[in-house]
Amino acid sequence: MYSIQLFVVALLLLIQQQLSSGAALNTTAGAIRNKDGRIVGGSEASISYFPHQVSIQMGTRHACGGSILTNRIILTAAHCVREYSKPQLYFVRAGSDEWARGGSFVGVRRIIPHAQFEEPTRLNHDIALLLLQQPLVYSPSIQPIALVSPMDFVHPQMPLYITGWGTTGTSLITETRLRYTSIFQVDHAECQATYMDVGVVTDTMICAGVPFGGRDSCQGDSGGPLITNIGHRWKLLGIVSWGIGCGQAQYPGIYTRVTAYNDWVAQTMKLLQ
Repeated sequence: MYSIQLFVVALLLLIQQQLSSGAALNTTAGAIRNKDGRIVGGSEASISYFPHQVSIQMGTRHACGGSILTNRIILTAAHCVREYSKPQLYFVRAGSDEWARGGSFVGVRRIIPHAQFEEPTRLNHDIALLLLQQPLVYSPSIQPIALVSPMDFVHPQMPLYITGWGTTGTSLITETRLRYTSIFQVDHAECQATYMDVGVVTDTMICAGVPFGGRDSCQGDSGGPLITNIGHRWKLLGIVSWGIGCGQAQYPGIYTRVTAYNDWVAQTMKLLQ
């Protein structure tokens, strides 16, 4: 399986080299242009290519990523909003390449984490919904994203994409501009074996990375989207949740599997609307 992944990764690297010389990558969900700089192993991206992405902030600092489901509702990881009884502490910036300025900056009215969310020993059911104080105004840089449904076919070798303002390594300094990179699903049984002595990888989680490491989400990317291109549009497959280190070959990133929570999301959205 990894031999196929290596071929696809090599092809993507070739495409990225072409992008750096000025060519555009046609993903059919948006053209991405590679820019200077290196999320881990990634490149800068315009918010107009990923208009569902938001920055979730506490005070004046970026804390986590999130995804726009409606003009009032944001999906993120439950561990990103531990102070869920104090929604006034959180803010959302949408529609900007930079987490610190531009776009729309809106307060949070209500937070509903999954009732069975467990921490700190396990990050199971790591999912939450945020209700904004005011509705976002849709534009080319602010758009909702649909969830992958059980009816959607996601091939194991299909490229997945992660975006965010997290660190590009082990430092705690977050990036000021949005970044993206491509990764692939990792066999679930292999992932469970890898993490056997570290934590429990459940069926409500997805493992994703690349065989040789070097591409991953990192600190500050938590809660952000794991997406793929289905039917010429982005769809949300997972939520950045946890992992060991950043971009380590032996430890793929762990993501909340959205399809396991489609019913919970639908029911909770009704409570918020």
